[in-house]
Amino acid sequence: MRGNGINLKLAHIQSLIAFSLMRLPMIRTWRTFFVRWGGVRLTGKRYFIARDVQFDTMYPQNITLHDDVHLTAGVRILTHRLDTSNPDLDDIHWKEGHIEIGEHSFVGTGSIITSNVRIGRSVIIGAGSVVTKDIPDNEIWAGNPARFIKKRQ
Repeated sequence: MRGNGINLKLAHIQSLIAFSLMRLPMIRTWRTFFVRWGGVRLTGKRYFIARDVQFDTMYPQNITLHDDVHLTAGVRILTHRLDTSNPDLDDIHWKEGHIEIGEHSFVGTGSIITSNVRIGRSVIIGAGSVVTKDIPDNEIWAGNPARFIKKRQ
């Protein structure tokens, strides 16, 4: 059990270092390298990950980005949330969640993607949106919370 805890702590430190380095000016391919090194699963070959994109460091392995995903400046991706069903009011517990972003999807500047969300293929999320539920393929969503705007053609 002790070895498992050490590995988890090392993985957490590795993701903290990787995601801190992403704030520095660098070419896109290096940023993609640090995202992968930090624990995020990348299933394709092409990505656009802007400066100041923040990935949750608690469970980065629960984030999956498919091919040709565009994450613009200031996007936040969260893989954990507060466990409000916990009866122990003196302690805070977290629930682990998963994030999946489908191929050819675009996430606008300053958007937040919360825990346990699947974003479909060819989706556009408007700037400043807060995504709290799954989004089907080929749709445009925007707002806080994000709402359906229209189907893509």
